[in-house]
Formats: sequence, C-alpha cells, structure tokens
Amino acid sequence: MRTPSAAVRPAVSYLFVPGHRPDLIAKSRRSGAGAVVIDLEDAVAPADRPAARIAVRAALTSEPVADQQLWVRINAPGSAEAEADLAAIGDLLTQVRVPKVDDPAQIDWVAARAPRLAAALPAIESASGLLAAPAVAAHPLVVRLGLGGVDLANDLGCDGSPAALAYPRSVLVVASRAAGLPGPVNSVYAKLDDPDGLLAHARAAKAIGFGAQSALTPRQLPAIQQVFGIAADRVVWAREVLGAFQTSGGAACRTPSGEFVDLPIAQEAQRILAGV
Repeated sequence: MRTPSAAVRPAVSYLFVPGHRPDLIAKSRRSGAGAVVIDLEDAVAPADRPAARIAVRAALTSEPVADQQLWVRINAPGSAEAEADLAAIGDLLTQVRVPKVDDPAQIDWVAARAPRLAAALPAIESASGLLAAPAVAAHPLVVRLGLGGVDLANDLGCDGSPAALAYPRSVLVVASRAAGLPGPVNSVYAKLDDPDGLLAHARAAKAIGFGAQSALTPRQLPAIQQVFGIAADRVVWAREVLGAFQTSGGAACRTPSGEFVDLPIAQEAQRILAGV
C-alpha cells in the first residue's frame, strides 16, 4: 500500500454537501465526518453553480478542521462546467473528487488547471470506467477509488443490488490493491431514514474489500463508523499480535492469549494499526 501523507490518510466516511449551501457546509465541518466533499456537480443546479463556486472558494480558505479532510467534487472533466469550476477554485484546490472517470488522462486535465493539486479521488461510474480502473488507480495523483453506484447501475442496466454490484465492486478492490491504494469508497445510500438498509449496503461493500462509505447526511455517519471503523477490541488484538511477533524476532509464535501468529497474521495486525 502506498504511504499516504497526513492530508490524504484514508478516511472512513465521506460526507457530501451541496456547494451552494454555506449553512450546510458549516454544519458538515462540525459533523465529525472523516472527510467532507463539497459538491459542485449533481447536488447543485446549473443556475446555482456560480454562487456555489464562491462558497467553495470561501470554504477552501477557511480554518481547517482537525482530523478532517476537505474535498471538492467538480463537474465531469472536459466539460464547460468543469472549466468554470477550476477557473474559480483551481488555484486553491488540493484534493479533488473527479466524477465519471474512464481515462487517467482526465486526472491530468484537472491537474493542468489546479497547480496545487495533491490528491485525486476518481469515481468509477460506467462500464468503460470499470475497464479503465487499473490504469486510473495507477495514476500518481490518485489516492483512492470511489464507486458511483447509482450512475454505474444505470449504465449497466442492473438493479443496483449487492448481487448486481458484486463484480463491479470487486474490480475496484482488485485495481486498488494492485496499485497499492486503500480499499475503495462505497457509493451513497439514498434512503436517508433507513439505517438498517444503510448498514446492509455498507456491509456488502465491506465484505468485498471496500474501506469507506460516502454519506448524504450526518445522520448516516454512526452506521458508517459502525461498519468501517476499527473496533477497540481489534486494536487490542492487533497490538498483542504485533508485540508477540516482534518479540519472536519475526518467527511463528503464539500470543499470550494463545493465538497462533505467523507473517500474514502479523501483516493484518499491522494494517489495522496503520488505520488507527
């Protein structure tokens, strides 16, 4: 896995907020989300985008929130709306969520208009995007892949169920792993008052290898943390495993509580602690 900088260390939750609502942007910064994604694309009507770009620029120059990343989702690369987005905020943009990616050259297009860009999180939302996922994941600015589940289901003509998305999700997991990236970010769950459905949606992605979840409201954050967060008992287990493995000099051993440990188990413990 690539070693991320502190600014782009993998988050568990990515809370989307419409860019034309400064009140909601401020609320999202107080939500406890690991990452806030200010949206200039689907959540903002074209007529509201000029005002949204002003609000996003203000957010990018505001005081950072400790332990919280701030991303901006621009419009599709190459479009007139994306040109306008980057003309307005490109000089400040360091972390970008890029929609509808099916070619790594699209990341270059954004970077050419955002000289401070340090990290890109492209969304895979089409069959062509799935086929290009390994190449997109290998781009040096890409720190994680995201799944645009609703658009992808529409493109594939499938129902968006866990069974229908199992293969597309697996493609993103394999592409991420091959490129040394953390597990991808799952798509949003649109039923805002259905915590059980959200848990099922998140667990289906987690079981395949996803590492995070997008959210549409702060009300969804506890369920996301429940699924993708690291439980305290897993941290205790990981520390015991690594302690025993290091004491043994890297040889197969057993922990004080009696569990067998070899290299793959120690690597799993190391992965858990890297996310704490």
